[in-house]
Amino acid sequence: MDMVGEARLDASRSVVWDALNNPEVLKKSIPGCEDLQKLSETSYSAVVVSKVGPIKARFLGNVTLSDIIAPSSYTLVGEGQGGMAGFAKAEIQVELEELDQSLTLLRYTVKANVGGKLAQLGSRLIDATARKNADDFFESFSRAVGGLDMKPAEGIDFAKYKKQAMVAAPSATHRQPASTSLGDAKLGYGIGTTANLFEPTDSDVMDVWVDDKIKIWISDHIAVVTFNRPKTKNAMTLGMWKAIPGILGALEQDANVRTVILTGAGEDFSAGADISEFGKVRATDKQVWDYEVAVDACCDAIANISKPTIAVIRGFCLGGGAHLAMSCDFRYAASHSQFGIPAARLSIIYGVKGTQKLLNLVGLVQAKKILFGSQRFTAPEALKMGFIDHMSGTSEQDSQVSWLQKLLGKKKKVEQKLSDDPMVSARSFAKLLASNAPLSISGAKYILNGVAMGRGVLDSELAEALIATAGKSNDYHEGRKAFAEKREPRFQGN
Repeated sequence: MDMVGEARLDASRSVVWDALNNPEVLKKSIPGCEDLQKLSETSYSAVVVSKVGPIKARFLGNVTLSDIIAPSSYTLVGEGQGGMAGFAKAEIQVELEELDQSLTLLRYTVKANVGGKLAQLGSRLIDATARKNADDFFESFSRAVGGLDMKPAEGIDFAKYKKQAMVAAPSATHRQPASTSLGDAKLGYGIGTTANLFEPTDSDVMDVWVDDKIKIWISDHIAVVTFNRPKTKNAMTLGMWKAIPGILGALEQDANVRTVILTGAGEDFSAGADISEFGKVRATDKQVWDYEVAVDACCDAIANISKPTIAVIRGFCLGGGAHLAMSCDFRYAASHSQFGIPAARLSIIYGVKGTQKLLNLVGLVQAKKILFGSQRFTAPEALKMGFIDHMSGTSEQDSQVSWLQKLLGKKKKVEQKLSDDPMVSARSFAKLLASNAPLSISGAKYILNGVAMGRGVLDSELAEALIATAGKSNDYHEGRKAFAEKREPRFQGN
């Protein structure tokens, strides 16, 4: 079994490192751990009770640390014997990256194998148990190092967001969701019935939850939605396209969430649709149409959620992945990111909505170059043409200038190397957005998107109702009061 993952912890790297080497913290964090004793600076003895399917056993084992580079990384090897249940062995590589003074990215790679009765249970059940244990470990570990409130995807109750009545079933001529009444003119006009196009019981969507293909972490009023298929460069399955509207619907109704970040696990944002499954999910004309409905519903949900969205991009952002990114309000990318829409290499016409978004971002000539040429372009090129808003890794700063240059009003620019993880800047920006009035952002987003997309998207009456609702809100009075008292406002979204 191989597994990779990452977690962002609300603590400095030194604090996280100390916790990873603290037996008491580890004992409380490891699911089922009954005892953990430090034998030396690099070894421990452990007793762990684990249940995989119908088999429950107490494993006695040893843990050793090697390749230690404090406070950045180490390799952990654990071996355990569970009697009649069999044995387990795992090699875990752990890396810590300091995103800022109080935020640490923990990456892990697991290679494990089991024997005896456990091996007879099948890899799917074993992998699912391992992923759940990993989620449970990081939820407990995060509380120990400072309390990042991390919620895995299965922690959100999608069942309560039942399918609402549609004006009409999606068809070749009508895919619009039910219109929103003026009575709903408040924070949460939201993503409409596209959030409920697919039931949580849909088999494709259930496969996403079973295989943990999408993760959700929430802290500081920021929800991070992570596409979790790093081995495929986070290629989107049909189930993932279908699952996103439900996720956005849940986050829309969560008052604790003010901003949403979309990103990919590992080295890439998303290489687009999973072409390997096309023979199964796009084999007939109807399947092709249904697939496009699912993609549009997904990207509509991202574009239309009332809360600001940020795409944090590393590595590949191609095809359908580009549509996901363009559906967000903002795009923050690492300097090594690569972009492209290779539709012309597959004899596919990029959808109307995706093309409209591309046109709004880069203009007609650049949009034609991207779609006609199907060539990849770099992050610096994407920044120059307006496809992304921010590129991490470098920052221009003023340097010393001569007296003549000062006289002429010139400033010499130099580049300073910074962290190439765009999540740092994205979270800083997300925190700024989360501190402002949700009603103002919600209304401004609706009006701006409606004007930009055209084709009758903007409902002027609803826009006016949103403006009036914000003007009568408690947040409006709080904003005026805070301004008069010269303090930061405390907005509640009502």
